[in-house]
Amino acid sequence: MLLYEKYTPFTLNGIIGNRLSIEKLRQFGMDVQAHKKPRPIFVYGPSGTGKTSAIRAIAYSNGFEIVELTSSDYRDADTLKKKLLPAVSSRGLFSAITLFLFDEIDELSAKFDKGAESAILQILKEAKQPIAFTANDYWDQRISFLRNHTEKVEFKKVDTREITEYLKKIAKEEKNTIEESVLKEIAARSDGDVRGALNDMELVLLGGGNIIENLGIRNKKMEIFRVLDKILMINDFFAAKNAVDNSDVDFSMLINWVEENIPNRYWIKHSVNKAYAELTFASKFFEMAKRSRYYGYMKYATIGIAGVAISSGGSTKYVAPYSFPSKVKYLSITKERRNLQSKIAGKLSPFLHASKKDIISSYLPMFKQVLTKGSEEEKKAANVVFEMLEFEKEEMSYLKSAG
Repeated sequence: MLLYEKYTPFTLNGIIGNRLSIEKLRQFGMDVQAHKKPRPIFVYGPSGTGKTSAIRAIAYSNGFEIVELTSSDYRDADTLKKKLLPAVSSRGLFSAITLFLFDEIDELSAKFDKGAESAILQILKEAKQPIAFTANDYWDQRISFLRNHTEKVEFKKVDTREITEYLKKIAKEEKNTIEESVLKEIAARSDGDVRGALNDMELVLLGGGNIIENLGIRNKKMEIFRVLDKILMINDFFAAKNAVDNSDVDFSMLINWVEENIPNRYWIKHSVNKAYAELTFASKFFEMAKRSRYYGYMKYATIGIAGVAISSGGSTKYVAPYSFPSKVKYLSITKERRNLQSKIAGKLSPFLHASKKDIISSYLPMFKQVLTKGSEEEKKAANVVFEMLEFEKEEMSYLKSAG
């Protein structure tokens, strides 16, 4: 289980940051419990600040049932009127309360049925059950029709110090030795995104110890696990494409993550094959964009990634947690060695009249062989050459090491 799943809060007290907004939500839950029929709530703000978790916590702590709806559930009027309206406008068995959550309402796709707008407004008018909406962008024109019919609750970025303390608490729970300086760095990079900080903490651990360089600089609207969920879990082309378009995750890194994790979510053979075919299509156009520097190709690369999302045909399952790409992990682990090889090759290149690549692949193995298995005379001669070239201690240690 991923950290952000494992530590999902079940009460509003477990949500860090946004204290005033939390109190508004607490009052909403109390009003519903007292049958006061409060206005539907519209919780908005940056990704990863706890919007959806807070609404779930309202349900959990008050004993409400909760029905969560995504963009694929409410983009056509027919579905809304025939399936959702009867459920929202009726009282539950034994007067049970059900909280209906329209999650990420601002992700309505390009094929959003215009009739759905009036259907949602009809639902709000006739609802006998509490309703909540979440969105990143409250001012998105596609959802402007909701503004006069809901009570807005803003969630802001969480303070870095609060995130740091939260990560320290979880590290202690996990009995993990991750350094406090690394936790502070993760919190600072998260830019107020609690879920993102947890995911980055997970990446550091998966990547090996305290390798903070695995993360890169965070400046993105949607972190990698969230994008992967959209691509590999919900079978919605437009939601997946929107997730990729609104993410600043490096596209090459995204391809590696998707490639590694298709088998962790898709289990039918032809779905796996189709997903990899779509990913190949995406990779092809991504490489064409890089080589030609014509970035119009990127729209086809994005379409290919979104194509992976509908390859499952709706048949997905949780097989294992998302795996850190083995290729990226290997490159991170071997980065120091590769940098050292490049440095040595750079010193030898003017004398051998060969490229760094050729020196690393052909000459370095030969020098290592001489220095580890050669005769005493050969080792002495090689050492004289390397001293003349002013090789440093770490460079000589590498050349004298086996393998």
